[in-house]
Amino acid sequence: MKAQIDENLPPALARSIDSIARVEGHEVVHVREFVSKGTKDLALFDEAIRRGISVHVTQDHHHRRPAEREAIARLGLTVFVLAKGWQTLGPYDFAARLLEWWPKMMQLAELTSAGSLFKIPHLRASSGRISPIKSTR
Repeated sequence: MKAQIDENLPPALARSIDSIARVEGHEVVHVREFVSKGTKDLALFDEAIRRGISVHVTQDHHHRRPAEREAIARLGLTVFVLAKGWQTLGPYDFAARLLEWWPKMMQLAELTSAGSLFKIPHLRASSGRISPIKSTR
């Protein structure tokens, strides 16, 4: 499975996770590897699908905008939104925590229908729970 890390997260995070995720046959890229800074989400999602990317990890709250939500569903992306508490973590804790959640995220992406959105809590994976983001309609 191929995943992308949004531009609101550091490229080094994508490289770090990619090194470990490849052991399980996954690939992780940062969006800045193939789009310019500030690229609109709709264009970013189209390009992701064109490149075979099926998972998008972000701190943006795409589920709040109908156009982005529709594009996620239409294109079949699985989106993981990091909850607000992630911003309180330092860079090492942030990377370690995301890496801790990564296997659960990839498993969920494989088991659920494409076009799904999920929220990842900033808690440790052993004590937190991934929750689906319901449609606002």
